[in-house]
Amino acid sequence: MRFSSAFLLLLPCIGLLIGLVTGVSTLVQQAFTGPEGASFVNLSQFVSRPEVVSVFFFTHKIALIVTLISVLIAYPLAVFMARRPNLFYLVIILIPLLISIVVRTYGWVVLLGPRGLLNATLLNLGVIDSPLRLMFNTGGLVVGLVHVFIPFAVLSILAVYVKIDKSLSEAAMALGANHWKVFGKITLPLALPGVMTAATIVYLLSLGAIVTPLLMGGIQQTMLGTMIYNQMLVYYNYPEASASALLLTISAAIAVVPFQLVDRWATRKMPGHRV
Repeated sequence: MRFSSAFLLLLPCIGLLIGLVTGVSTLVQQAFTGPEGASFVNLSQFVSRPEVVSVFFFTHKIALIVTLISVLIAYPLAVFMARRPNLFYLVIILIPLLISIVVRTYGWVVLLGPRGLLNATLLNLGVIDSPLRLMFNTGGLVVGLVHVFIPFAVLSILAVYVKIDKSLSEAAMALGANHWKVFGKITLPLALPGVMTAATIVYLLSLGAIVTPLLMGGIQQTMLGTMIYNQMLVYYNYPEASASALLLTISAAIAVVPFQLVDRWATRKMPGHRV
């Protein structure tokens, strides 16, 4: 009876695993399938096209910028929420996750567009003579992605920061350490696993972003996720899309290795950790 109950509970996980394995297998098969059968033609075309390679590196650059900005903003927010526990602050962070990414991105379009609220206000005040180009560029793309993914960074850091023993900081300050020494020697090292988790999540989500780059990046700021979307649903070029997706997956797995190494190092340094 216990075995059957446990098996029933595992059925959803088994179904997800089967779907994942099937999807990845199909992806790999199509990536290595050419007009004449199995070949590396799709991967070679990806590498041989300068515009595609440029999109590949641009995607990783944007993901890195978004990750750095998100972590720098999320860390003080997480510290503030940990030191002043209040359900209201948590609700403010969680509310954006309940709203569609499309709706949130359109909100930025209304705010930053050529006829948006910000440009209209500056024009009415006489600060500018013509609308500023706040969208369809790298700056607008980064702003949109940071807004979408920053709740994940805040929650990741907060989950670790609330477990830090406050007496450690108090003892260090009692022994003469200033706030910066406490931050560099105690607080930041202990919160580093949460920071690395936040960086990993934001980086991976940024690499696969589609909606925000489409609405705020424009044609000149194409990311790899958007390109794969067009290859599949606009041009119906599944082999080329599969090759792009496979290379994106491999590069993402390699890119997060440094984050994971730092995370493991920081976890070993935490008090009470057992090797």
